Amino acid sequence: MQSGTWAAIGIPNVHSIDDREDFYTFANWAYQGGVFISRSSSMLIPIRSIAFLWLMPILQCIMLIFFSAVAMMPNATWVYNWWLVAPCFFTGLLGGAVYVNAFTQIAVKTPPRLKELAIATASLADNVGIVASNVAGLAIQACLFKYNGIPDATIRCSL
Repeated sequence: MQSGTWAAIGIPNVHSIDDREDFYTFANWAYQGGVFISRSSSMLIPIRSIAFLWLMPILQCIMLIFFSAVAMMPNATWVYNWWLVAPCFFTGLLGGAVYVNAFTQIAVKTPPRLKELAIATASLADNVGIVASNVAGLAIQACLFKYNGIPDATIRCSL
């Protein structure tokens, strides 16, 4: 979402670099605020259910679809305005919660002889996922820029 869809949203004018940069900045501050709160409060509100833990990345995928749709509707003022910072915050809550609670579950539920391997594997998978999402984000951004007639994309959309 951050590198793909949020970079393609500019309130009120998607064609204004300043408006896109302003939204991107506020969206990322809201996201980081959500991450901070969810990671900081995991001891107060621990997530013990693996099913609920899996639900959070699914909700993040739904949020990606939502933000992609919003980025394709810059003229729909009923949806394309500053209230979008709130779903950015919610996405941060999800991201921080799944991160800290996944590692907590590994620490609590993994047998001691496998714990170090499990933490190392999860750490590697986390970083591989971040790189993959950023590469996908560049492609999404390029296609959304092309869709909205914005010439500033770093790469080209082949769709």
